[in-house]
Amino acid sequence: MLPYFPFGQQFNDKMGTYPLLESDRLIDVDEQYPNQIALKRQQLSDLPAYYYQTLPDYETAQWEVLELVLENIARFFPDSFTLHRQDNQWIWQNHILNEETAFTFGDTQTLPNDPLDWVGRQVQEDLILLSGDDVRLVAGQLCFGNDWCLDEKLGLPFWQIHAPIVSIVEPMMRAAQTLMERLPVGRPVWRLNWSVKVSDQLDMTSRHIPTMHQLLTDHLPSLIPDTIGDQLYVRVERQTLTRLPGSGAILFGIHTYQNLLANEAIDPERAARMAQVFSTTPSAMLAYKSMTHFLPALLEYLHAKSHR
Repeated sequence: MLPYFPFGQQFNDKMGTYPLLESDRLIDVDEQYPNQIALKRQQLSDLPAYYYQTLPDYETAQWEVLELVLENIARFFPDSFTLHRQDNQWIWQNHILNEETAFTFGDTQTLPNDPLDWVGRQVQEDLILLSGDDVRLVAGQLCFGNDWCLDEKLGLPFWQIHAPIVSIVEPMMRAAQTLMERLPVGRPVWRLNWSVKVSDQLDMTSRHIPTMHQLLTDHLPSLIPDTIGDQLYVRVERQTLTRLPGSGAILFGIHTYQNLLANEAIDPERAARMAQVFSTTPSAMLAYKSMTHFLPALLEYLHAKSHR
């Protein structure tokens, strides 16, 4: 079952943010950790300039991200990670991968990669850095993006990142812009985003869009109520926004979870809630999420599962 289930009684067009409390994890580590880290590192080895990019002059913010992330996962997962600090001399131990890294905090030459790129290889989350009054995307490691990539967005203000903005999502985008402009230090927030996909491929960045569109087209004839549960995947992003105290930049973290639709619909309550949300989702949003063509079969399947 998905650890986060963003489906209520009906479609919600609000941004839906919640405070990230001191007792809440910023970074999550689950049973997928070894496989996802291996996948990330392979992607970064194959196409480093595609999956990690930065504008100049954001090194301070990158070190802030590194500190925040390492402290958080060492605190919440002490059996898996250990951080030793003596002044600027740091030793990071990743017990899951049996790795140890010694470096001088603030000295990029002592790391094998830029701080953001290096720490991104330690976590399942995609890590994006936003900065300035216009909330500009200034750096990021994006390996598991959903229909976007850094090539298209680096250097753009938040509003242009999402251009052209479909009218159905404009209110949410304006709310997000306002939230990020006003986000105070020490008050991080989180939210969930959902989609339904015909593949469980984690990397759905822009270079894979044509393949994913063709895959959906090829599968449409077989997406019928009797088989759809074993062919679709529920994809959920847990997104966090944290204002960094020194640079004033914002860390946007994205942890992607996914599960076969049939595995979620085993629970009649979950099946009913998905049916309620999908059936009340505006047609423009369904089109935006590429769900229009299989929605009737999906709803029939979920209604049957919810009444068992």
